[in-house]
Amino acid sequence: MKKILSYLIVFLCLSSTSLLAGQTVTAVGLSFFESGREVIAREKALDEARRAAIEKAVGVVIEARTIVENFEVVKDQILSRATGYLNNIKILEEGKTDFGAYEVKIQADVEVSALVEDLNRFQKILGWQKNPRISIVIEPDIEKRYIPAAKKTANLLTKKLKKNGFSVFRYSKNNEIQMGLLIELSLELSTKQSNYKDIKITINEISLDANIYRPGDGEILAAAGAVKSLPGENSLQVLDRGAKSCVDAIWSELRKKLTRVWERELYSERNIYLFVKNVSSRARAQEIALVFKSDVSGIIDSKLISFRKNMAEYNLKYRGWPEQLLNEIEMSYFKNRYFKTALQNITGNKIVIKVVK
Repeated sequence: MKKILSYLIVFLCLSSTSLLAGQTVTAVGLSFFESGREVIAREKALDEARRAAIEKAVGVVIEARTIVENFEVVKDQILSRATGYLNNIKILEEGKTDFGAYEVKIQADVEVSALVEDLNRFQKILGWQKNPRISIVIEPDIEKRYIPAAKKTANLLTKKLKKNGFSVFRYSKNNEIQMGLLIELSLELSTKQSNYKDIKITINEISLDANIYRPGDGEILAAAGAVKSLPGENSLQVLDRGAKSCVDAIWSELRKKLTRVWERELYSERNIYLFVKNVSSRARAQEIALVFKSDVSGIIDSKLISFRKNMAEYNLKYRGWPEQLLNEIEMSYFKNRYFKTALQNITGNKIVIKVVK
């Protein structure tokens, strides 16, 4: 515990105004090589020097977050994009060493504020991946008289989800794409009369269905349901009791399916149609396609579909959610190396952004 606290103190010190303003550092990179491969060794050594410059400037910040928040994955992401945080790189010394390595010494200005900003963004993505962001909606075609009971059922399910560590958010059309998964509840009631020893008995059958689906395209990924039979004359009161019993009945199955679907969705490929406005030429549009494929994590393939009136349309094969893709495109390393963007619109798997000049 003392070690963690000491790291946090160092982190706070390094997060002072002077540090966030930027820092000039020198760093050395080494790469061993075989005869005739000096050019490749030089590039590797230069890359190592860039990574060393980042670690030298804000290494303690990253390490403190690694210890406290299990940030090793984020550290690797940051270091793999080192050039996005370095300006005015100067090679001070370079050449072969006596022990068979190529050595490069550089001096560079580190944009510490940009790096810390991206650390926070990566942290957001990691936190978003731990548990699905869930919103509960009621089937739009449900009978009006069942809506109050359906809302109570949604509240009961929300409490169970939150108690078990899931993140539950209020649904709105504007934030639909930010939801990881949607649970749509459908509630029905059927009533029949029966006689038992000349006594009329009203039997109510309550059915609850919970469909798990993906925002945007609406594909149902999993479902859980239950039926409960209860006697009673007051059908609406019986509906409340039956719905509660159904929630308890489906809970275990629903929780397992939510977790499994989320894990599968995180690593499944999806098509994202990205429209980029304000692109100067078709050649530039082709360059951007290569940038997406080479430097945005999760993109497996990037193809330029069309280009007209300075707008490029891309089909991206992406492993992740649209919000994750937007997060990375908006990161400082991306803006520093390539171009700044502004979000215009996002609907399902269709994203429209504009290049800001």
